[in-house]
Amino acid sequence: MRDLQYYARECLAEVDRLRIPRAKNITFTVNTRAKTRLGQCRKTGDRYVIEVAATLLDERAPLKEGLKDTLIHEILHTCYGCMNHTGRWKQYADKVNAAYGYQVKATAKREDGVIPAELDTPPKYKLICPHCGAEYARYRLSATFEHPERYLCGKCKGSLKGAKRLVRKD
Repeated sequence: MRDLQYYARECLAEVDRLRIPRAKNITFTVNTRAKTRLGQCRKTGDRYVIEVAATLLDERAPLKEGLKDTLIHEILHTCYGCMNHTGRWKQYADKVNAAYGYQVKATAKREDGVIPAELDTPPKYKLICPHCGAEYARYRLSATFEHPERYLCGKCKGSLKGAKRLVRKD
């Protein structure tokens, strides 16, 4: 298991070397429940908390394309006016990418290969639209999955009434 604090200090130093004005009061924590999100930056008062998905700390996950890209991405959110993914945040991300060869971008998808297949947890619930076959997967039970008849398909706008429900057996 990788040491989050070690890599956080390394990423902070890289951002500092580029003279990108980041917050100084940042805490780094591991999120063991995150299934779809790789990282998150939250501001509480004058402090920032950066959470990183535990799967990124596994030795089998790519270091640069996974953990370090995610850490840099979240650190950039601590810069003034950078809680979104446009303007100043994008300029800083481009600067870091050019200097260090990172691939920091606004969003990372699981399909990008950041989480190796052997570490990826399949969704527990899946709905399949009876009209167009669109699939909706979730890790936690939601109202849409409990009462699909109340909702429309986001793709074809057909009723999800009669949608095929799949539940993974743990």
